[in-house]
Amino acid sequence: MSMSLPGWVGDVFEARRREFVESPDDEGIFGPPIPRAGATEEDITRLRARFSQPLEEHYVEFLRYSDGMENFALGRPIYGSRDWLSGRAQAESEEFLRVQKDILRLDVGIPDGTEIIPISMEEDRTSGVFMIPPGDGRGRIFWLSHGDLCFYTDLRQLFRWAVSFDPSEIN
Repeated sequence: MSMSLPGWVGDVFEARRREFVESPDDEGIFGPPIPRAGATEEDITRLRARFSQPLEEHYVEFLRYSDGMENFALGRPIYGSRDWLSGRAQAESEEFLRVQKDILRLDVGIPDGTEIIPISMEEDRTSGVFMIPPGDGRGRIFWLSHGDLCFYTDLRQLFRWAVSFDPSEIN
């Protein structure tokens, strides 16, 4: 990464690194956070062209510093432009979104036809983090996991939550 990380991004890398050092995962389920080289402006332009909604501004800022991240929280990645351009993100999220369509429409209130952009999926495809178009007063980012739902105003708020997240609280 050529630029220094903004605090809200660097704090997540540091929290995940510290967790891994203090409690290494002997089973190999969750590794240390793995930053990537930042996305180029060309990569970001190509990613913007792929979607009909504007990308959330903090997501774009994150991509400039690290074009995605492995082991963001509980082993989940944060997809970068290369994940989308290679087809990885779509392949990993397509089935989840198809199965969750009625929940998203009826329980969450996201209208049919709304573009939902996955930015993270759990490996077993039972939960994910998604971006929706601006205008929903609940926020642009939401985490849907095993029927539980949490909205975040933006990616920065999600990252700030992830810094305080204690994985030992999960059974």
